Amino acid sequence: MKIYSSAKINLNLTINKEIINDLHTLTTLMMPISLFDEIEIHEIESDNDIIEFDPQINIKEESTIHKALNSLRSINQFEQRFKIRVNKNIPVEAGLGGGSSNAGSLIKYLSTKYNLISPEPSIIANNIGSDVPFFIDGQTAQVSGVGELVTSVQIADPICLLIATPHETLSTAKVFEVFDNQSEYEATETKIYNEIQISNNLWNSAITIEPILSQHKEYLEAIIGEEFFMSGSGTTLFCFGDEDELNHKKEKIDTSRFRLICVTKKIDCSLLQEAD
Repeated sequence: MKIYSSAKINLNLTINKEIINDLHTLTTLMMPISLFDEIEIHEIESDNDIIEFDPQINIKEESTIHKALNSLRSINQFEQRFKIRVNKNIPVEAGLGGGSSNAGSLIKYLSTKYNLISPEPSIIANNIGSDVPFFIDGQTAQVSGVGELVTSVQIADPICLLIATPHETLSTAKVFEVFDNQSEYEATETKIYNEIQISNNLWNSAITIEPILSQHKEYLEAIIGEEFFMSGSGTTLFCFGDEDELNHKKEKIDTSRFRLICVTKKIDCSLLQEAD
């Protein structure tokens, strides 16, 4: 079986001072986009799961895939083991939610296929990641609390974006560490696109760690002629525009500066799957 788990864009993101169980509360409008990791899932007879990533990624602890499986097994009598191979197209440490998407999509798929009880969103947010409940829901949504409160939102179609992910990476934990040491919690800029507020109050923390992000932003804006914004804790930058025009303009970008450049769009659901 193969499923496809999408990336996301934070159209706006406000991190609050309030902390619950070591996690900041937040408010964000998140949108799934047409950039996918491919996840191959096979039942195996074994005492352990086999999890592979292609290309191989550096994981300092359990992957979100392992955490998702453990979370399901903690509340279900479910001993089936799997060989899971994740073909990574979503850049890691880039603010696109790839690992969270893998976990959320897997929980949603396995819960449906094997008639399992899904853990409470608050448990998922605390134990796996604050973006994971959004990916289980799978639609454009307003997300709050520590990520466990997900309310679907209807926004006008189509929304097309050009996304550019620099070679630099940012650890979410490191960005939040810098953020906690800043006295100013307000977003550095707020813009309106199609009646949607676009903002991100992690920008100053991100450029404190990687000042070159500001240079990438200025470069892209000069080449493309549109304003760019950062998704999540970075480093991905994005702008809005017409799909054909963005595809034409992206050919002007120096690809050596970025590990991913693509035109993508809003999609209806973050999980796609092939027939069994």
